[in-house]
Amino acid sequence: MNILSLLLLPPILKGFLAMALGGLAFPLAGVITLRLNLLPLRYTLMHAVILGGTVALALNLPETPVLIAVAAVTVLVIIRLGGKGRRDLGVSSAFLMVLSIALASVIASKLDVPSKDTLDLLWGSPFTISYTELGVLLLLLMFLSLFLSLRFSKLALLFFDRDTAVVADRRTGFYEGAAVYAAALSIALAMRSVGALLTDALLILPVMTAMKRSQSLKSLLVSSSLIGFLCSLTGFFCSLFFDLPPSAAVSVVSVAAYILTPERRPK
Repeated sequence: MNILSLLLLPPILKGFLAMALGGLAFPLAGVITLRLNLLPLRYTLMHAVILGGTVALALNLPETPVLIAVAAVTVLVIIRLGGKGRRDLGVSSAFLMVLSIALASVIASKLDVPSKDTLDLLWGSPFTISYTELGVLLLLLMFLSLFLSLRFSKLALLFFDRDTAVVADRRTGFYEGAAVYAAALSIALAMRSVGALLTDALLILPVMTAMKRSQSLKSLLVSSSLIGFLCSLTGFFCSLFFDLPPSAAVSVVSVAAYILTPERRPK
């Protein structure tokens, strides 16, 4: 069976669409994650996904809405615990990380949730995604694109210097909160579609690759999204051709793109 015939199969087609949308959207969130120093949030949300998945399995609820809800609550608690110093989320993130995995363990133990089913959330699969979840990915891409475009100048200042941004505009806190929630939602959806352990393949690596060549924030956003899209689809087709897990194939392609992309020489 050739690749075109495989794409006509509903699970393969949904996987293709998920990887295409994710490849475009997740690197945009990756720019926010790196510029606002939110990497601790990524690891906390990995544990929050396990908690959300455990709750969904225990109560027989759809996974994606539960994961989104848990991610939103996690970010809210992290921001509240962090107070005004929102860019230093290490302590509150560590606290939530431990609490999330502890609660997941208690729920799984008391409600007889198989640990294998819970840990499967760490790997994910674009082939199991539903059309509703594809719609959520499309909405995420549209939101990130509009948010970053319409508030570009304010976000550019925020990414450059938060203190200066606060002085220039009192609504900086609102924009920062919206950016953090957008990144958190993207991370949660990435974990659902490609797996928590390999999310960085689409969230972080395309941005790191684009940073080697980009000269401005605008070019970084465009390049990151384009690189993520190309790496995502290249890895997806490699997974079909060589019979590999999609997340692993995308990770290998993303790493190769980063290694092979030369640094831009200063003029």
